[in-house]
Amino acid sequence: MEDKLRKLNVEVTTNCNLECAMCMRRVWNEESGDMSLETFKALVPAFAQIETINIIGIGEPLLNENIFEMISLGRKNLPAQGTISMTTNATLIDQSIAEKIVTSGLTDLVISLDGACAETYNRIRSGADFYTVLSKLNLVNTVKEDFKSSIPRIGLEFVAMKDNVAELPQLVDLAAQNNVAFIIVSNILPHTVEMNEQVLYDKNSDKAIELFNEAKKEASNRSLKIEFDTPDVENYANALFGRPPIKDKLRTGHTKYEDIPGYNEGMRKKLQLLDEVVANARQQNVLMSFKDLIPRNDEFIHNVEKIFDDARVRAAKHGISLNLPPLIPRTDRECGFIKEGISFISWDGYVRPCNNLYHSYMCYVNSREKSITKWDFGNVLQRDFIDIWNSREYRSFRKKVLKFDFAPCGDCPHSEGCFALRYPVFRMDCYEYTLPCGDCPWARGILQCM
Repeated sequence: MEDKLRKLNVEVTTNCNLECAMCMRRVWNEESGDMSLETFKALVPAFAQIETINIIGIGEPLLNENIFEMISLGRKNLPAQGTISMTTNATLIDQSIAEKIVTSGLTDLVISLDGACAETYNRIRSGADFYTVLSKLNLVNTVKEDFKSSIPRIGLEFVAMKDNVAELPQLVDLAAQNNVAFIIVSNILPHTVEMNEQVLYDKNSDKAIELFNEAKKEASNRSLKIEFDTPDVENYANALFGRPPIKDKLRTGHTKYEDIPGYNEGMRKKLQLLDEVVANARQQNVLMSFKDLIPRNDEFIHNVEKIFDDARVRAAKHGISLNLPPLIPRTDRECGFIKEGISFISWDGYVRPCNNLYHSYMCYVNSREKSITKWDFGNVLQRDFIDIWNSREYRSFRKKVLKFDFAPCGDCPHSEGCFALRYPVFRMDCYEYTLPCGDCPWARGILQCM
């Protein structure tokens, strides 16, 4: 695959005027600030080589006093077909700002709207008002009409969680009423215990679920009432995968049936089937966390899928592009950021590889508390951006990530006690990779953004 820079995600500020329930800013300890014009200008030489500038981050971009000069610089220096997008909470838009948005050359304006009614939205986005934000959206539409402009296209970004997902079809209808062209939906990356309870997606990957369901069907064929519902069976199943490291071929190992407390003929038949399940999984290089698979209930996921299907039908009817995330993570992982040639520039000028490593923060992945440490390849105030992009370190990073041969942490039965995942600063996974990508929720497809 061609290793070409195509898109810059530029964080013009980490300051914000809201206190949203799901925001990383609730748990981080980094210094906040606005990107200086000097820092943004340091990126200008790269603009001629790329397709898109995406103004996005954990702050509100309209708080940066230089935002429209930055957009203007981007517009002047991008190729003719290049695009500029910006994500905003829209609360700061007034007549003057709306006119600047429409005349700046901005291609796409994405407004965060995490509810289709005032009660839900106002609870999630503390400090904002639902009807006020809708009025700001319509103000931009009015100004577009006044200036006879087709841009910026207006989109919505919706973070789906238990408290708001039922409103997604209603949000699509609302979007149609307000000339919205597209909607981007992402699952939540929780940063607090409370937000961890809001997660919609499954802990288990698609192939692990498929193999487990096949095992249950086979149990029925053999007239076995098997639910893998005892700690002994669970521990036995996990032991078959061995302890990390499990590089290349999942480590074999066999616990003697007779050593399991309560062993009898009925258990022997169950464990024999379990042996076959694990052997099949090992052949496909799939890990299965029986602790998560045993109590799994499809009903919740099916109910959310029905909501998604309703939203899809309404979006198609209205001619709105709707981008929905999967509710079951992918077993086969890849980094869309590296694959699509995206680089990230933090407000203070550091070149970072992806959303996952943009900042240092705490989060929950599969209900495990996890510490993330930011990663950079240099600063554009100290070194030319293109030199940084072409540096040996950054090229090597991209090559390894494109291969994506990292430990499959998401399905690992040992992940809760894993030294690599629980250590405050990531050092190495059990495949001996020093890159912290094996447990990335973006790589599993469950998180997505502009």
